[in-house]
Amino acid sequence: MPAGDEPVARRPPDEPADGMNAGTAAGHDEDLANRALLARPWFSIRAKIILAFAVFAALNVSVTVWASWSISEVQRRIRFLEVTSSYLRELQEVRRYEKNYLLYGSDLAEARRHLKNAERVLATERGRIEEILGPKRHDTMVQHVGDYDFMLQQIDRTTDPEQRAVIEQRLRDHGSEIVDYAMELEEKERTTVERRLALAGRVPVFFGGVLLALMIVVAYFLARQLLNPLSRFMAHAERIGLGDFSPIQPTRKHRDEFSQLALAFNHMIRELDHRHRVLIESHKLRAIGTLVAGVAHELNNPLNNVMLTSALLQEEFRTLDDGAKLEMIGDLLNETERAQRIVRNLLDFARESETRVEPIRIEQTIEESIRLVGNQLKLAKVKVETKVPSDLPAVHGDAQMLKQVFVNLLLNAVEAMGSGKERTERAWIRVRVERDVRQAFLAVRVEDNGPGIPEHIVTRIFDPFFTTKQRRKGTGLGLSVSQGIVQKLGGHIEVESRTGAGTTFTVFLPTTEMPSDM
Repeated sequence: MPAGDEPVARRPPDEPADGMNAGTAAGHDEDLANRALLARPWFSIRAKIILAFAVFAALNVSVTVWASWSISEVQRRIRFLEVTSSYLRELQEVRRYEKNYLLYGSDLAEARRHLKNAERVLATERGRIEEILGPKRHDTMVQHVGDYDFMLQQIDRTTDPEQRAVIEQRLRDHGSEIVDYAMELEEKERTTVERRLALAGRVPVFFGGVLLALMIVVAYFLARQLLNPLSRFMAHAERIGLGDFSPIQPTRKHRDEFSQLALAFNHMIRELDHRHRVLIESHKLRAIGTLVAGVAHELNNPLNNVMLTSALLQEEFRTLDDGAKLEMIGDLLNETERAQRIVRNLLDFARESETRVEPIRIEQTIEESIRLVGNQLKLAKVKVETKVPSDLPAVHGDAQMLKQVFVNLLLNAVEAMGSGKERTERAWIRVRVERDVRQAFLAVRVEDNGPGIPEHIVTRIFDPFFTTKQRRKGTGLGLSVSQGIVQKLGGHIEVESRTGAGTTFTVFLPTTEMPSDM
């Protein structure tokens, strides 16, 4: 699933598209969502991580190559700085021996020897000097050195005092120039080395800052690519647990490993939806089994009346006048219609219909639910009281599913209070409907005066397969299935109970006045 996958364009839970039943609609939605997920170009999280680390590696390689080159360049310049220092020392020795010669008339050969060493440096390091000072200044340096050497030779041969004075002045001028150029060369090279060293010191700091910024960016990137989708999948898991089985839709332009997870989620959602429907139908069949006993008892009366009236009509057919015959036939029809209504109510409850969330009148659903369990109430001698205002708004729901919830709550109340012989006082069940204007819900309260539920059990009654009934008397799925149905319809169930003081189940259902996006 892409990092930002969300359920979009969602229909109300279990509401089928036109011409489809709920299962077909769910499968169609899942196919559309899966095709949309698979249509995105593939760009995996692994590739993104590899790309991020490739950037780190490229940056490291670049900095390493630059550092190696910079170090070798500094070393080369330091070596040349040593050469320039040696060149300067040679010239300084030449000037020292020059002074000795001018003062004492000695050491001229030493001066020329050191000058030859300086000339060799100029010749061998011509390229580096031209790189630092430029070709023109290098040539000027060579010219000054040559002139200085020529002046040394001339002063040794000249005996004329005036001519010697001119040569001495020119010798000093050329000597000063060659020393100045040598000092300039050394200073420039020293400045370059210092600048290179300073840059080499700043680059690690700059690289550390860039590396830190990249780490922050990568951490943020990984958080978005990993942690955010995980949070969203947790939200998906929670909504699935609440009964919202709408498939996950893509919202990003590419797909990755989370897209595969979304496909697995969609498959799981489809299977859960299918098994949830099977569970609801199986629990409905169990409720029908409980109702059949009461229906059989209720059918017995009209069938007996039909048999007696038919037998009487057969025996006295010839002696009865037409009015009596028509009256007896009318009785037969009335009793037959009565039996038909009993069977129709049971069949309406039992039939497997399309799940359709639509506005329904809660008072009619409650009335039909009480009628379905009417015989169980009579057999158990439980009185039912209802208080349903006439001005209630419609609720979002499915009539068949809500009848299953109310029938289950009523049967649970009857079974909790035991048989008539086990009770010491009159048993009753109250069904009250109240309007919660603040939350736009209707609260349907099913209250009984039974023994209540122990406090340590109340928190577990909605757990699947948990039951306090005797073995073979219950599966522990009734309240769990009822809670699942109500949650799928956008509501919830609450329970209040005290030992010896009865139990109240409250079913909260959203009204049609609630905003559609909620």
